Amino acid sequence: MKIVRPALAVIALSLAALAWQSYRQPTPPPPAPPQLSTENLSELVTLRLHYANVLEFFQKRAQDIPLTPYELRLGGTRVLMVVRGDCEVGTDLQAARYEQVQPEAKALRVVLPAPRMRPPRVSHAASEAGGSYFYTVASEGLEALVSNSANHKAAINNGWAAAEADIGRYCSSPQWIAEAKKNAETALAPMFVAAGWSATFVWR
Repeated sequence: MKIVRPALAVIALSLAALAWQSYRQPTPPPPAPPQLSTENLSELVTLRLHYANVLEFFQKRAQDIPLTPYELRLGGTRVLMVVRGDCEVGTDLQAARYEQVQPEAKALRVVLPAPRMRPPRVSHAASEAGGSYFYTVASEGLEALVSNSANHKAAINNGWAAAEADIGRYCSSPQWIAEAKKNAETALAPMFVAAGWSATFVWR
C-alpha cells in the first residue's frame, strides 16, 4: 500500500486549485484607447492669431434711373479704418474617430476633421487700449452736399463687416490651418503615450 505524505498532498491540491482557477478566469481584455472628447471638451483650440491692419472701405451712393438698368452715381463715403482683432482655430473632437485599432499591439489611427476657424472677433475697445477705430470718414462727390447721414451710417456698419471678413480671410490661410494641425497632434500625442498606445494621426 502506497502512503502519500501530507505535505506533498497539500502542495498537489494547491497546484490543482491554482490551475483550475487560472482555467476558469479569462484573460482580461487589453485596455481601451483613451477617450478623445467629453461632454465638457468637444473642441480643441490649438491656434490663436492676433490681427492688425489698415483697411479702406467705400460706400457708394447712387440713384436708380427709372425704366433703365442704369444708375446715377452721387459719390459716396470713404472710410479709413485701423482694425485690430483676433481669431481662433480649433478641431472638433466629437467628429474624431478611431480606425485600424490593434488592441494587442496597442496601435491605432486617429482620424480628425480639418481644423476650422471660429468666428473672428473685431476689437471694439478704445483706441488707447488697442481697439479698432475709424481714422477718417469722408464724403465724396455729391454725397458731400447731401445732409442725410444714412450713407455715413451704412459706410460705418459695412466697414465693421468688411473688417470682420478680412480677419476671417487672414485666419483661414492654409499656413495657419497647417500649424493648427501640427499643434493638435502635439497636444494629443502625450495622452496616447501615457495610456501606452501608439497613435498615427490622419486629417480628413
